[in-house]
Amino acid sequence: MKGSSRWLLALTCLVFLLGLTALAEAQKKVYIKWGATSVRSGLYANTVAMAKVVNKAYPGEIEVTVVETGGFLENLTRLQRKAIHIGPADASAGYANYAGIIDYQGKANPNLRILWGGYITPIHIVVAEKAGIKSIKEIKGVPFAMNPGTTSGRVVELFFKALNIQPDYKLMGIGASADAMKSGVVKGWYKAGFKDAAILDLEANMDIKILPVTKAMVDEFNKVYPGQGLSMEIPAGLFKSVKKPQLSLAYVVTDFVDKDVPEDVVFKIVKAVWENRKEIVGSLATLKEGNFEDMFGMAAKYCNVPLHPGAVKFYRDVLKVKIPDKLIPPEMKKK
Repeated sequence: MKGSSRWLLALTCLVFLLGLTALAEAQKKVYIKWGATSVRSGLYANTVAMAKVVNKAYPGEIEVTVVETGGFLENLTRLQRKAIHIGPADASAGYANYAGIIDYQGKANPNLRILWGGYITPIHIVVAEKAGIKSIKEIKGVPFAMNPGTTSGRVVELFFKALNIQPDYKLMGIGASADAMKSGVVKGWYKAGFKDAAILDLEANMDIKILPVTKAMVDEFNKVYPGQGLSMEIPAGLFKSVKKPQLSLAYVVTDFVDKDVPEDVVFKIVKAVWENRKEIVGSLATLKEGNFEDMFGMAAKYCNVPLHPGAVKFYRDVLKVKIPDKLIPPEMKKK
């Protein structure tokens, strides 16, 4: 065999071996689809930030791809269809989906698990000052903007139903709702977010009130719709009309995961996010304001869907915390 032929054969063998090595590595890598929201939403950046730290921590082992979705409620549907592996959603809606109650009656997803507690955000119920509305119960029969398909819209609608309050809903998009308030087409609306830009814009153009809820109202909400009523106190001065601390409806955004994602993969995802949580929170105001940094504490306080076994292992073995029984998944209780 001529020297050039031997050289060519050796090169071919080397390329073949490198190809086999690359194939073996690719086969070992786990590919995760992480649902998010619309790219137009600021919340999309939250998921991108988390995916980035996981990919950086485990190159060659885990590759997370962020998938644009229609939002939190759609993520629950996609998880149930196994179209995504992980996705953020409202903790209360997730519990309804897991338990097969309320709007998920007959559509339970027992494979739903959580990674951490997530972050809490208030839902402000806004009315025009000139409408003369002084309390939540006076919204009955009032023209009220409703944004169907949104997480906050689901919470507000269930809340009003639980209290037997029936506004005169005007269905429209979020952007149109602000314009409808300004023009007087509607007298009330709701908007999620801590110091929300849309409400600040309304305050700059008209006199508004942010109506407080009461603990009794939230208790009644939970009595009628179990696990759906969450609340938080917003501080005085958050908006011009908030003269003193008051109670607001709220929802918690939790990242849900399918039970069948391998335990070691979930452990690594939770570990990567935990170790980089200060960096993630520091660059995203929503997570900072909503206390995402307390990943386990938020789960213990607000969540009723069990943790994934990989998450249990991380919190129990690394953080050395006691896991509440409600967060232990059924598959671990059987052992």
